[in-house]
Amino acid sequence: MSVLTTVVKTPIVDKGLDEKTIKKLPGPPEFTEELRMRQETDGVLLESYLIYEPEHEATWFKDNHPLLGALDFDEKYQPFLERRGDWTYCALAIRHLSNEDAGNYMVNVRNQYGDKSNHVRLSMKDPNEPAKGGIEPTFFRKPISRQEGPRLLHLECEIEALPPPSIQWFLGDQEILQSDKYALFRAVQPSNQNIHFVRLTITDPSPQDGGNYLVKAVNEIGEKDCTLALNFGNPNDHGDNIPARVYEQPLLHQPDPSTIILEAHVIANPKPKIQWLCNGDFVKEGEKKYSKLLQMDDKNKWTATLTIVQPSKSDGGEYKCSVKNKWGNDHTTFALG
Repeated sequence: MSVLTTVVKTPIVDKGLDEKTIKKLPGPPEFTEELRMRQETDGVLLESYLIYEPEHEATWFKDNHPLLGALDFDEKYQPFLERRGDWTYCALAIRHLSNEDAGNYMVNVRNQYGDKSNHVRLSMKDPNEPAKGGIEPTFFRKPISRQEGPRLLHLECEIEALPPPSIQWFLGDQEILQSDKYALFRAVQPSNQNIHFVRLTITDPSPQDGGNYLVKAVNEIGEKDCTLALNFGNPNDHGDNIPARVYEQPLLHQPDPSTIILEAHVIANPKPKIQWLCNGDFVKEGEKKYSKLLQMDDKNKWTATLTIVQPSKSDGGEYKCSVKNKWGNDHTTFALG
């Protein structure tokens, strides 16, 4: 028996990125998304992606206790940590599910620069438990940011729950309350009274408002929370050795009914590398979807776009633009309904 710890060491195979360049990437591990659950025929997968580093070490915990078990396929738990293109796939397979598997799972990933943790709660329904007649809070639509003019920034999400949940917003560890700076709003979806629209509005947003915003929903059945990172930066940075980051809120253009363009503004030196994802999967580019990275007048500013031609319902989802260079990385998200 051993603690579920895995290490990835893989050769550098990216075209245009040699081993020396990759190994200069500084900084602690960076997840591209929160851990998510995916049902399998013989169990469940808890999975996410990391921005690639040559070496990561991952340790899994359940309710703050290290998970024990052999690392072969037939055991209860099987961790995965493997190179997939420019990303590292991090997952835990749990097989032969039972009610005892319910709990809070965490993976801690470490490299030479630091560590980062990711969490998910696994809920199991007991067939012998009396029906509670309700719905545990679930994020029907995860938090997104939306700019309205120069003075208002909205953070919005939709939560499915019955009975109606209590809602709290936090910036870091500090709860956000109604004030001149912050406005709290909620409503129900007319077509489904169990879907609750929740919004936090920030007046006159500035770089001081950047950080991790958490929205928490609680009812008698359970609780759930989700985090949105707001990134603000100074667009007037000059010089060399500038970490890649998104310095303005993302834009969505529709120049005509047959075209949608997702646009992010990036500051970086050297030139950043861009990856687009949709619902956690890499966007496959072709005539239907294609990306561009154009340099602005300032040598350190870039415009990253993803164009979708003849958009349809199947193109909907949460899009993520991840940017990185050898000094740092960042990302922003778009929601297409």
